[in-house]
Amino acid sequence: MLDKLSGLGAQTEFIWTGHKNIQYCKACEYCMKNDKCIINDDYEEIRQKMLNADGVILGTPNYAFQMSAQLKAIYDRSHSLLYYTCRLVGKYAVGVCVGGHPYMTAKIAKTVAQGIWLCGGYYAGFLGAASVNRDELALQNEEQIIKKAGHLAEKLYSAIQNKKKFQWQHFIRQQFLYPQVAKMMESNKSKYPFLYEYYKANKYL
Repeated sequence: MLDKLSGLGAQTEFIWTGHKNIQYCKACEYCMKNDKCIINDDYEEIRQKMLNADGVILGTPNYAFQMSAQLKAIYDRSHSLLYYTCRLVGKYAVGVCVGGHPYMTAKIAKTVAQGIWLCGGYYAGFLGAASVNRDELALQNEEQIIKKAGHLAEKLYSAIQNKKKFQWQHFIRQQFLYPQVAKMMESNKSKYPFLYEYYKANKYL
């Protein structure tokens, strides 16, 4: 997918979270009051790259029918810094998951992609794939999967270039997600003054 995007003219970068120091969220709520995480590790570098990118491909192996611990930690740490503050507005994403068996891989890929939607962006699609076995790089139905991956990369690129508005995703967010979060901010304005003022300034309240 990165090769396809490069061929279309996009500038790409691959980040392997396995080589990064990403600690787990401590649920201290420091970020909800100070707009930054109290933990000093590689998370902030990755967050900034997501903020600066037009689009993101989020990939994960299928570990026990879930995304990897590293990627989940990134999402957990983004609870306020990306999600509550809706900072990925105007961004696009796709999700990719590969497992030793096709069971749950597509669902995990979709869940991963939807995380960008929670943060204000749109997801352009997702793709799950299964390897022949855990000791080989080959995929089941590899030719078809590679073709689908190429089409998904093109879809992501087109969405970015045309600033596509995914109407159903927009509707669900405006009608159900934002009102619920805004209600929480309104009822906790003394506890989270930063988030309350942020929502007022951005007219979410």
